Amino acid sequence: MAYKTALSGEERRLSIITAARPLFAEKGFHATSIREIAKAANVSEALIYKHFPSKEAIYDELLDYAREMLRVGLTGMEGMEYGTRTLVLLVFGLVEVIMLDVPGRIPDQKMHERLLFQSLTGDTVFARGHFKMLRDNWENTVIACFRAAEEAGDVAESPIPPTNLMWFVHHLAMALNLCHLSGEAAFDYEVSREELAEQAVLFCLKGIGMTDEAIGEYYRPGELRETLDRVYE
Repeated sequence: MAYKTALSGEERRLSIITAARPLFAEKGFHATSIREIAKAANVSEALIYKHFPSKEAIYDELLDYAREMLRVGLTGMEGMEYGTRTLVLLVFGLVEVIMLDVPGRIPDQKMHERLLFQSLTGDTVFARGHFKMLRDNWENTVIACFRAAEEAGDVAESPIPPTNLMWFVHHLAMALNLCHLSGEAAFDYEVSREELAEQAVLFCLKGIGMTDEAIGEYYRPGELRETLDRVYE
């Protein structure tokens, strides 16, 4: 007779998070109950509370994908000088990671995107947590790169704060990605997704005020993609 092996505490936590993720993605935070999560995870509500003090704690765990992507990205950029080259890489990386599939992370990436867009049209809890995490971790780097690029004459001074300029980049990439979220393009730009991402980066670089000379010198998609691949390998 075969006996089931009891899950470790960490394995049980992961199974609960895995069961909760599609529920939150479909119904949002407020419409999903602990009872539904327990049923999906095939455990009791009491066991849920043994591992998580609240529904909010489970929801917060779902931000782990974004935290990990951000941690990997920032760690991979350690040692790079603040300036135009790094600013171009930031814009390129932001657009590419949002618009294109990241090798080895596609299932989590797709679920995270669905959670984010569902939250934006619902309770906004997950979305606000996602954006706050980004703001807390990238603001200083973004500001330093913009200031250095301005001093070098590569970016025009703007009345718009550097952080808002980068948020415009982020939100444009999100909107373009939304058109492809189902797996089938809702709008046909008549180019591949890779080409569309490259065009979006070029649009964003011009939009943040970067000069044509600086774009010509630093915006080399092939080299930037190789750098990005090394960061996330």
